[in-house]
Amino acid sequence: MTDTQGFQQNIQQAFQKRLADHQMVVPEKRCIKIDLHCHDRNSDVTDELLGRILRFPETWLQTDDLVACLSENRCNAVTITNHNNARSCWDLLEKGQDVLPGAEFTCYFKTFNTHLHVLAYGFTPAQEEKLNGLRNDIFAFITYAADQDIPTLLPHPLYVNAGNGQPDPAIFEQLVLMFDRFEVLNGQRDVWQNLLIWEWLDSLTEEQIDLWQKKHEIRAGNFCRSIYKKQVTGGSDDHMGLFAGTCGTWMHVPDLENKIRQTPVSQLALEALRSGTLHPYGSVTIHEKLNIAFIDYLSQIALHMKEPGLVRMFLHKGSLRDKLVCLGFSNAMQELRRHRFTLFFFKSFHEALHGRRPGLMSRFKVTPDFRPLIRKIDEIARAKNRCRELYFDLLKTGSSQMFTSLNQIIARRINTQAAHLKGLDITRAVDTADLIRKCEIPSHLRALFENEADPSFDHGSRINVSEFFDTLSFPVLAWAVIAGASLLSTRVLMGQREFVNGFAQAMGRHTHPRRALWLTDTLCDNNGVSASLSRKLAFIQAHDMPVDFLICHDRIKPAPHLTVVPPVGSFAFPGYPEQVFYVPDLLVVKEIFIQGGYDRIICSTELLMGLVALFLKHAMAVPVYFFMHTDWLEFFKYTTQLSPPGMDRLRRTLRAFYRQCDHIFVLNQDHFDWLVGPAIAYDAARVHKTAHWVDDKFYPRPGERQLFFKGQISDTDIVLLYAGRLSEEKGVFDLPVILKHLEENAADVKLVIAGTGPAQDRLKTCLPDALFLGWVDKEQMPELYSRVDLLVLPSRFDTFGNVILEAMSCGAAVAAYAEKGPLDIIQTQQNGILADDITGLAAGISRFVKDAAFRRNLKESSLVRAKAFSSEVIFHRFLTNLGLADAPASRCFDNGTRPVKKSHAA
Repeated sequence: MTDTQGFQQNIQQAFQKRLADHQMVVPEKRCIKIDLHCHDRNSDVTDELLGRILRFPETWLQTDDLVACLSENRCNAVTITNHNNARSCWDLLEKGQDVLPGAEFTCYFKTFNTHLHVLAYGFTPAQEEKLNGLRNDIFAFITYAADQDIPTLLPHPLYVNAGNGQPDPAIFEQLVLMFDRFEVLNGQRDVWQNLLIWEWLDSLTEEQIDLWQKKHEIRAGNFCRSIYKKQVTGGSDDHMGLFAGTCGTWMHVPDLENKIRQTPVSQLALEALRSGTLHPYGSVTIHEKLNIAFIDYLSQIALHMKEPGLVRMFLHKGSLRDKLVCLGFSNAMQELRRHRFTLFFFKSFHEALHGRRPGLMSRFKVTPDFRPLIRKIDEIARAKNRCRELYFDLLKTGSSQMFTSLNQIIARRINTQAAHLKGLDITRAVDTADLIRKCEIPSHLRALFENEADPSFDHGSRINVSEFFDTLSFPVLAWAVIAGASLLSTRVLMGQREFVNGFAQAMGRHTHPRRALWLTDTLCDNNGVSASLSRKLAFIQAHDMPVDFLICHDRIKPAPHLTVVPPVGSFAFPGYPEQVFYVPDLLVVKEIFIQGGYDRIICSTELLMGLVALFLKHAMAVPVYFFMHTDWLEFFKYTTQLSPPGMDRLRRTLRAFYRQCDHIFVLNQDHFDWLVGPAIAYDAARVHKTAHWVDDKFYPRPGERQLFFKGQISDTDIVLLYAGRLSEEKGVFDLPVILKHLEENAADVKLVIAGTGPAQDRLKTCLPDALFLGWVDKEQMPELYSRVDLLVLPSRFDTFGNVILEAMSCGAAVAAYAEKGPLDIIQTQQNGILADDITGLAAGISRFVKDAAFRRNLKESSLVRAKAFSSEVIFHRFLTNLGLADAPASRCFDNGTRPVKKSHAA
């Protein structure tokens, strides 16, 4: 494992070592064990706007259940820090229980237009009221707390709510002057943030703090008992009663054994907070705890949600977009509540987290498909009651295992229910309206689950909507909840990745690796996209670049810089059975992204991996670089009979996808102009031109033509070649027209066709004299190119045209239409032939055949032109546009000793 790939492991080890060193200072028996940061049902007004609109509390956890969880994890002092209130603490005190009053106050920092959370302890009800009145001014809040000797601490310091922007780093200079105590172990935050803030606090010097006092005109002595030595604490930040007490703070109390007999533990804890020695304890993970917490939270929403009210919702503070999101979420949850088994599943999962097993009958009543899910839930419940370590291990892996099971169930059921699509060739639909009508579903979601069809709804297809969605409703809804929880948890943790990494860079340690994960649906298929990606992978492997490929496949084997994930299902589009799409497990890819230390995504395909890329973008707060290989508008233009309105719908769909990408790589000027023009209106500064190259094996091979073609072609013949898929969109039916023109102009040629495809039989009928080679292995292609004079490329939508460079590299000239890739590669009349239409193309080929000097010059110049497409030059520019040209994981072209030449191609 390289240092880059071990980033997560390295910071985990560094944090655990720091914890161990800190806890060795004082024996546990002389300490009070307390979780200084946990919540229950009285955190009933969330900070999140969407939660307030929908009237969701932050948790439904009962106070007694939280206290029981703290007791299970051997905390001997209790505090509950609900948002902006201490009601739970007052309730416990009224019952005669010993508790340290606490609350987590949301305070406004006007200087930075930022809201911060502040934990406070040991106040009275009257002081609580006063503190709440001062929350709009953090300086007034902290000043009052200091005057009243109310201990405060700053939780999760690197999680700063700065609205839509990034926090100002200067905020930390002021915070260190305002707080004595900082939470450096938050059980719901990732280890990276916790470690950074802890090491930063330890790195502060008296000189720095004095400098900041002068700079900001803040006297730290007004707020802090100890200006220069900061105390560090820990807390679980638990809202669900799952992890409360597993993280917290050891409070050293001298002569604890005697004092505890005379003084309430809460009072001793308060005194220790004010002047004692504090040591955080526990462990943190990357995202697993928060992920489980969100699944439980969404489960409880499904169980407890009340109707928010449409009028109230739209009169609430917030943007129209926020309210529409809430409306959609509310409807989705109401539908979920209607489905009995889905509700049973989430209720069982929630109860299992608290040690309650599913009923015996329910474990056997479920269908075989769902039994693995119920067994996993039962396993969690049993572990909760028997073995804490096993329980926590199961929580880390349980959600991903259930997600995988749901993926498999969905894939099986879709394959079963998709029989109605047999015979429907979507590529031959008359128009978009007809295609939509064939695949339509009702807009009223409730109709998806009704047994009786709406007679007014004419979808014109053989889809039994009720039956189809009845089989998918549970697994899809459960899948969506787990995927949504994963998205939310990682977004909360990684939403400020850029800021946190900037903080690490300023410290000069623990900066996140700069490394890209390249997602693709194709790598070993028989097409140009796959061939070009395979070459890039080989180049990355040879030069140890900071880029790794990831593909979902059932036959490809993992290799250096290549990760292969097994599919949960597969499908092929009607009309293209040879192109199989493999469905990846979303959470598996996300885990690979996290563990691999990646910080950006490259994606080469718009379909499955395109959707995965957008999920990672929003979950991990990383940029997506899309590598555009295919012109889908041209493809559908030539392969379907879509009407102009249908093509415009397709364009709008593509526009919606491309605008989600942060940068786009294109292979030709046409695509650049299309993206930045009115059709897509993409920012030109974020569109980058690139190119492909060919393997070193493509070079002129000596040998007799007659022998290679087994006597069917002589050495004196002028040979034209078509190499590629035999299908209409490739323009293969222009070949008979071109040959007829050549015959009319007495240009005698032999035509060789290499490839297979759905148009093969028709093409053989049209070209009875052509030599059809069938599929030619790529290892034999250099020999073939070396035995022909001219490659004819009649396709109008090839974004680059790998075959052009392959042929040129072997000494063959190329004739093509003056569009897209060919237009950027071929310099017409110098090293190839370009034409605007079939007549011009045929005329150019006719001259090539008749004019020996012209033919010889084009073939010689083709070799020179091919050499301009240097792999090192092209990939160096590619890495530069990715922001990775100087990434340390890369050896970058002969260790930087070889000069980089300017490329005419890229």
